Parts: sequence; C-alpha cells; structure tokens
Amino acid sequence: MKKISFIIPCYNEEDNVIKFYNKVNDIFKDRIKDIELIFVDDGSKDNTLENIKKLYKEFKNINYISFSRNFGKEAAILAGLKESKGEYTVIIDADLQQNPKYVLEMEKILDENKEYDVVCCVQEKRKENIFKKVFKKAFYKIYKSMLKMDVMDSASDFRLMRRNVLEAIISLPETIRFSKGLFTWVGFNTYYISYKVEDRYSGKSKWSISKLFKYAFDGIVGFSDAPLFWTLKLGLFFVVIAVLGLIAILVLFIIGIKMPTISLIIICALFLLSGSTLISNGILGKYLSNAYNESKNRPSYIIKESKTNDKKD
Repeated sequence: MKKISFIIPCYNEEDNVIKFYNKVNDIFKDRIKDIELIFVDDGSKDNTLENIKKLYKEFKNINYISFSRNFGKEAAILAGLKESKGEYTVIIDADLQQNPKYVLEMEKILDENKEYDVVCCVQEKRKENIFKKVFKKAFYKIYKSMLKMDVMDSASDFRLMRRNVLEAIISLPETIRFSKGLFTWVGFNTYYISYKVEDRYSGKSKWSISKLFKYAFDGIVGFSDAPLFWTLKLGLFFVVIAVLGLIAILVLFIIGIKMPTISLIIICALFLLSGSTLISNGILGKYLSNAYNESKNRPSYIIKESKTNDKKD
C-alpha cells in the first residue's frame, strides 16, 4: 500500500498538470515511491488529458481517470477517492494555489497524533473582491446556523484523511454532493492548519459568481430543510402585511380621507405577495429537483477511460 494518495481534480489545466507533478516530485523526491497521484480529468476541452497521459507513460506512480464530459469537481473528488489505495489520501487542486509542501505537515500531524483522523487546511486571509468576501462570510454564517454542526470558516477541500474517513465518505449514496458538508456530517476528529493560497501557475479560476452561488445553494439545500420553513415564515409575513394594508385602506376610506397613493399601495402589496410566492416556489422546486434527480439513481459521473500504474501493459 502507498503511504499517500493524491486526488487531483482537473478541468482545463493543460499548463498545470506537468508543473504540478514536478512540484510534488521535488518535495517528495526521497520517497516518491511512497505516493501515488490520481489525476481526474473532468471533461477538459484542452490538452489536459494528453499531458496527463504523458506523465502516466513516464512515471509509474501516475494513475488517471477521464470523464466522458464535465461532471463537476464534486464528481471528480468522488471518483478519485474511490480509486485511492493509500494509507492517507489528500485532495488537492492542480493549479498550485494549494502548495503540496503542506502535505508533509499534514502527514506528520496524523503520524504523531493517532486521535486525529483528518487534517484540514484553512485559508489565510487573501486578496479578494468585496463581493466574494461578503458572500463567503454570509454563507458560512447561514450554513452553520442551519446545520447546527461545527463548521470551520474558510475550511477548504484541501485535506489529508485516513482510510476510515475515506471509506465513510464514499459510502454515502447521494449523487448531488457537497464535500464540505459531507466531511462535517461524517464527523471524525479534525485538526485544522492554516495555509497561504498562492497564485495560480496558469489559467483562470473556474469559479464564476453564478457557480459560487449555485455551489453554496446546493450545499445549504443538501444538508438542511430550514429554507422550507423560511418560505412558510416569509409567506406568513407578507400575508400579514397585505391584510394590515387592506385594513388601513378600508379605515381611511370609511373616515373619508382621500389618498392618491392607495392604488400604489395595493400594487406594492401585490408585488410583495407575488415575490414571496415566487421565492417560496423556487426553494421548494430546488428540493423537488434534488429528490427527482436522486430518485433516478444515476451515477455521479461516467468514466470514458482510466489507467492505473499497477495495470500497465
């Protein structure tokens, strides 16, 4: 058994995968035989897979999985975890923003502290636009309040785990996955260390504002039914507002006070009611959509091809 398995999700990282391997090789040069690297090509549209294949042909500790299309990072993480054979397994990005040198520190912590099962890296403060900062802060605040579980702010997927944790994660049957929530849900003792997010070696971030919002929404819906009760409270609030508005209009009419804004008030009340209904339906629709997709029992991904170093011709 290898000591450490690296799970490396890749989407359009053609300029990074070889650089990533060289970086790992420099750090683990005295014990490179103790590790395996599992590259998961998530339907890249560039030469990512070709460069991974070059590494596979040249080095015996390279494995790879290639999806038939882009299924997303969560699916790539799951595929890599299922392929891992290491005593420890680490999830790490290929863009070198997560420096592999931290894996040595994480490994040492697990070696010397048997009571811990996971070492998770937490991002140090980094330069981000104000929207992303506010968005992340709000997300973690809402997320923790709804899950009622201990969730570390800015905890990343960059973490090293023992096999018991890995087996717990891959045993969970859902196809709509949110790794941060899954790691929290399965429990186990986690040790947190801070790490500095470095600049990407090449390429652009795959996380647009819309993708971040969808990722956060999936995480909340996937682990809490609280938004369903929010819609009830929101609906009741607007119903009360509408009733009070109608009573106020009736009283003003009875006492003979003419108000040119009455029609505007009615329109506003209708807009409020319509808005609350649409929000409620949207949140309910998301839960129904998740239930519908899970009921189909489709796999999280489809593998087009894969190669492991112990099956080379």
